[in-house]
Amino acid sequence: MHKYIILFFSVTLFWCGCKSGGVPGKYIQPQAMTGLLVQIHLIDGSLYNGTQAPDSLYKYGMGKYLDAFRKFNTDSAQFRKSMEYYTNTPDKLTAIYDNVDKRIKALSDSLNAEQAKERTRLLKKDSLKTDSIKKANLKHKTPAQKVDSVKQAKTKKAMDAKIDSIKKLKYRPKPNAVPIK
Repeated sequence: MHKYIILFFSVTLFWCGCKSGGVPGKYIQPQAMTGLLVQIHLIDGSLYNGTQAPDSLYKYGMGKYLDAFRKFNTDSAQFRKSMEYYTNTPDKLTAIYDNVDKRIKALSDSLNAEQAKERTRLLKKDSLKTDSIKKANLKHKTPAQKVDSVKQAKTKKAMDAKIDSIKKLKYRPKPNAVPIK
């Protein structure tokens, strides 16, 4: 009898020691869970960035979440059960969220790189436009343009003189005014 008890405990210990670190089949596997969590966090960010009416999160968010679940061939109930499983095994959840963090950072970096390229393209376009305007201004003026620019200068000088005279009249002391001490 003693042999059987030792054999039973040995086999039990062997089975416990050989237990794999894998996730049971009824839960979402770590790779799929990583992708699903990335999608869910991106959806959360897009929903909470915009203005929110009372029912807008439910109205617009539900369809996005359902599309993400369809993409990974799962549903919200299986996702909830899988999250409960992973929260009970924090080392697996930490590994999953490390991968989620890496993927979101990679997406953010690629988006920032694209935005930087677009900014440099727009700056280059603006500088080319400014350069062409400067070149156009440096071109030799025709006699008609020269006469026109002289007229403009004379008109501007006359307008400035009128404005100065109006300012002087406005601030001129009144003849019957008593000075304030």
